[in-house]
Amino acid sequence: TLDEPAFQLRTERVDLNELLADIAARFAERAGQQGVDLQALHGEQPVVAVVDVELFERAVANLVDNALKFCAAGCHITVQAQERHRVGVDEVEVSVSDTGPGIAEADLPHLFDRFYQARHTVAPATSEGGKGLGLAIVKRIVELHGGSVAVTSSLTQGTRVALTLPASPNLARENP
Repeated sequence: TLDEPAFQLRTERVDLNELLADIAARFAERAGQQGVDLQALHGEQPVVAVVDVELFERAVANLVDNALKFCAAGCHITVQAQERHRVGVDEVEVSVSDTGPGIAEADLPHLFDRFYQARHTVAPATSEGGKGLGLAIVKRIVELHGGSVAVTSSLTQGTRVALTLPASPNLARENP
């Protein structure tokens, strides 16, 4: 399991734009059926990171799945990868943003706790409650990659979950 000390990532260098486009394509039919606009946004340059593709896809897919559970018809969901440059640190950020109902401020600190569910856990779009494991798994996967997770949200304004990972050299420099 992900919690075992001996757990090893199987990493490879990938263009996150392509990975996110694949994930968005997997959820496109469901989003369309719900009347939700789901888009993978990307620039012209690849955004490269070294990730365990299977696990990282699972983390991002979990976030898209959550957004779809809580977004009603007319909502917008975007997935995007961007490079972030700070002094001495290059990172990549993968974000899943939605214009859904948002999350109460009191619930934000507990979102990544195992088995935690907000009092309003019934998802409006599906009338389903969650199991309280999904975001804990997302956090664990990102931490295994040496990264972090941040959530910004406000009621009626939507939610943005950002996964920040150490960056990798740009593919364009490696493949002239």
